[in-house]
Amino acid sequence: MNKVLSGSAVSKAKTRSKPKTKETALPKATPKATAKATAKTRAKAAAKTTEGRGRKPKAQKTTDLLPGKPRTTVIRMRSEPPPGPIGADDALVERWAQKGAELLQALEAHDAHNHEYRVDLKDGRFVWVDPDGRVSAEAHARAICSYAPATSSLTMAWLDPLLASSSVPRVDRMASEYDDVDEEGAWRIAIAAAAAVNADYLYRVAAPNVWYFLTLTNLSFQPIRASFTPSTPAGLVLSELGECRTSLRTRAEPAAIIRERLTRIGSALTHESEYAYRGTDWVARLSRTGKRVTKLATSVPIPSFDAVAQGANTSEWLTAELAHELDNTLRMLEDEWKLFT
Repeated sequence: MNKVLSGSAVSKAKTRSKPKTKETALPKATPKATAKATAKTRAKAAAKTTEGRGRKPKAQKTTDLLPGKPRTTVIRMRSEPPPGPIGADDALVERWAQKGAELLQALEAHDAHNHEYRVDLKDGRFVWVDPDGRVSAEAHARAICSYAPATSSLTMAWLDPLLASSSVPRVDRMASEYDDVDEEGAWRIAIAAAAAVNADYLYRVAAPNVWYFLTLTNLSFQPIRASFTPSTPAGLVLSELGECRTSLRTRAEPAAIIRERLTRIGSALTHESEYAYRGTDWVARLSRTGKRVTKLATSVPIPSFDAVAQGANTSEWLTAELAHELDNTLRMLEDEWKLFT
């Protein structure tokens, strides 16, 4: 029985490994079957062709092909200046700091480092004056930009109506106005512009509410004129009064800022009458204007517990009535100074 089982197993294994094929007659092809076979053959041929086309070529060496950086399309209006650096880099700042040190050394070598300076941008003259009023050193000055710390805004001189006539040439790839600029940023922008126009030195002149950055060239300790007579201060006064009037009309600044602005203008004009314009015919007019502006500042209320108890206005903003009154007073001061422009 075991033999029968083993024989049967072998017989079945052989049958599986070598199946017998029956020779049968092929069915007659119909037109429908022929069309289907033809379509299938064409599909396989198209697949092979596509596979061949999509086959990756042999990899190239990196030395043979260096892919370029993708180019981005930039659309710029004709009136827009081309993009440029916001300010000088650290290396340029360091070089101009060294230039400033050299200027101080030159002044010290001629005993002029402690002398007061005077500026007349109309004539492009920057001078150092000794205690006796004689000019000890002079240089040619041009305006670069003005910077308002209170608003963190910077305007290049070629766009500023007050400075345009004494401005450096327009610098390519530099904007005409900048916002959200801190003090360091203002210095960097001024340094970049000074380097672009090949200035010898950079000097900052601080006014009541604004800084002026100037370029200095042709420094000389043998001045052509031994005395210095400043030109009319009308431009400075009108600029300060005009900015304050703009703030009042637009209601863009709270009362505390308006009060501080008026106080600074008043004290600055008084200081100019005693400093830059002392001994001139402008002393009395500057002093009077400074006192009037300072008095206007005291009319702006300060929120306090006493003010609340007295029923005074304690709002953060000026009332429309007070703003209109202040604006009219400043306008009358402007009319007086416009006679001297």
